[in-house]
Amino acid sequence: MKIPICVVCAKSGILCPKCQEKLDKGEITQDDIEISRWFIEYESKNPQIKDCIIHKIVRVSGMLIVMISCTGKISRAFLAKISKQISEEKKMNIRVIEKTSSIKKLLEQIVTPARIIGINTIWLPDGSWESIIRIPKVDKKKMPLDANSIEEIMKKLTGEVIHIVFE
Repeated sequence: MKIPICVVCAKSGILCPKCQEKLDKGEITQDDIEISRWFIEYESKNPQIKDCIIHKIVRVSGMLIVMISCTGKISRAFLAKISKQISEEKKMNIRVIEKTSSIKKLLEQIVTPARIIGINTIWLPDGSWESIIRIPKVDKKKMPLDANSIEEIMKKLTGEVIHIVFE
């Protein structure tokens, strides 16, 4: 498994000078260290994640989003199982999602069990764009976080600006 820190650092819990420098510069956070350590321990019991890569870890409003990708196909059910297990062990809300280039698929993993009914792209005069995400009003209470927090997560994960509207 490819993680943000050295495997030796993850197993020992003591950072080497290179990883310590990454932490000091802000390239990685304490969350990266803790989650990497957990995944290295989990990998010994579940070898199917050995070909996975942790791309980004984002914390917003008490929720931690871990974006990973794997060379083989990994099911959403398996990601949900990992999310539940790590959440229980760390005693916080953690969601493991699969990296994808599709905004809709990425958002579906974050807002589940709420549904996305559509996405519109607005092109701005400067050539950039923003996405409007439409979610049914009845699903507002099902969302794991408020709309502003989810918009912030997407900005940190993808760099794209989204706006969530309820219809």
